This record gives sequence, structure tokens and C-alpha cells, in this order.
Amino acid sequence: MPSLDRNLTDDQIKPQVGCIGLGRLGGAIAANLLAAGFEVGGYRRHAREEFAAMGGKPASSPAALSADADVIISCLPDEKALEDVISGPSGLLAAARPGQILIEVSTLSISEKQRQYVRLAAAGVAMLDCPLSGNPDFARARQAVAFVSGDADPVARSRPVIKGFTDYAVELGPFGNGSRMKYLANMLVAVHCMAATEAFNAGIRVGLTPEMIAEALNLGAAASRQLTVRAPVVSGASAGQQRGNIGAAHSEFPTIDNFLRSVGAATPLFDTAKQFYEASAAAGFGGLDTSMIFTAILRANSTAHPDAPPVLPL
Repeated sequence: MPSLDRNLTDDQIKPQVGCIGLGRLGGAIAANLLAAGFEVGGYRRHAREEFAAMGGKPASSPAALSADADVIISCLPDEKALEDVISGPSGLLAAARPGQILIEVSTLSISEKQRQYVRLAAAGVAMLDCPLSGNPDFARARQAVAFVSGDADPVARSRPVIKGFTDYAVELGPFGNGSRMKYLANMLVAVHCMAATEAFNAGIRVGLTPEMIAEALNLGAAASRQLTVRAPVVSGASAGQQRGNIGAAHSEFPTIDNFLRSVGAATPLFDTAKQFYEASAAAGFGGLDTSMIFTAILRANSTAHPDAPPVLPL
């Protein structure tokens, strides 16, 4: 994974940046840009005071933001929000300027992003497909990975901004490849998380703690980041910690499914993991961290074992 030098050279001028969508992930991006010395405008429908307190400049609409920004970053929950931000009555197109760049970091369908790419291009605005791999905690720590795709010139001009909010990025070529890589990443996270919690569920039945399991397995060929991330949640050491819950993951599965089916890929492991997400949601575990959901289902379906310690409530 390439590490990015976050510092601009002396002859580079930091572009004006605008951020649309200042939730947990978008807020982390904006905070990192401010810390890196960028002037950052921001738009969200509600609760702009926190952004102003960080040193950002709240905007009254996407159009107002666009009027001042050279590079705009959008971090949005769904395709309708992207449509509203770009083409609404006070959307970006109302104040678009040739040469602007929109870095779109949401996980959405490629077809919808492509549709907006064409509309923006007609106004002289370049759009990059640049979803992030990593939750808000990773983003805050500059560890979320930017999957960058799009035309070469706007990619090159966007590098200083991307360096402003993350230390890690991979440039993947034509527009849409960023989303394709994000689908693969989320597919693997679902499978890895299920595999990790299966190991936890088996190990705790003979007195091994999730932390022991994670430390030991991560030294060898079975290493997985999910072991480290999920162990404190499963053990209860970080009760209530959210590194990703069933609702957030499950909402992206249809988009990932469509992509996988469109390329004819067989995905038996992902299909199995998906069934557990669905069963977990149906059982009422939708608000829990992913690892706790799997652990709850797995414990409920495991047989008694004489060496297993008492099961703590979730």
C-alpha cells in the first residue's frame, strides 16, 4: 500500500476545497484537510456549528460551496443525495465552473456515478470515482485507503487534496475502477469478519480470549486485520464499539451483488456470509457491531462444550 507524502512543495498552492456531507466519515475528511492547512468550505443540511468550530466555512447550499471551491469532495449516503447535490435547485451545476473537480468518495453504483460524470463533464467539471476503504476511525487517523479512478489530468491535480486527508491511496485507472475495487474490498471484509468471529467463537470455548487468538494468529499465515479490529468488541473490552454494523454493510450488498453478477463471478463464501448478515438482521441484531452479530448467531447454534467458559451476555 503506497504511503503518501502529505506535504506540498513550496511552489504548489493549496486549492480551495469544499466538502459536501459532513457526517462521521465526511467530517473526518474535512478535519484532516483543515489540519493539513487547507481552507475548507462545507455543506450539510443540519448541525453546521460543529464544522465551523473546527475552523471550516459553512456554506448555505452546494451551489454556494461550488462558487468558492476548486476541488469538491462529496461523501453521501445514497444516489438520491448525489442527484440532489449535483442537480437540485441549489446544486453544484448551478454554479459549476470549468476546471473544477468533484472527488466522489461514496459507495454507490457505477452506473449512477457514470451518469453524473457525463452531466458534470458537459459543464467542464471533472469527476473522480474515489471511494474510501475504512471506517470513520480509520479516516480520522489518515488510514482510510482512497481508491482513485478517473481521467489522468484531474487525478494529477487532485493528488495534493487526497494527500491532505489520507496517507494511503491507490490510483486504479479509468473511472469506475475505484468503485469496483471498493466492492471487492467490502466483499472480503464480510468474509474475513465472519471467518475471524468463527475463530473467536471456537477459541473461547476452550478458554482462549479473543485478544489471545488475534495476537497469535496475526503472527502467522492466518493473519487478518479483522482479528485485531473485532477482538476487543467480542471480548467486551470495548463494549458498544462500532467498527461497522449490520445495517451499513447490508445496505451495500445489493450494489456489490449487481457488480459480481454482471461479471459472472462465482462467490460462494460471500453468498454464505450474506446469509448470516440477513439472519442477524432478522434476529434483531441490526444495531450491533458486525463481529457481535456473528458471535451471537454462532453461539446460539453451537453445542455445549465442557471446557467452554460461561457465555457473557452481548
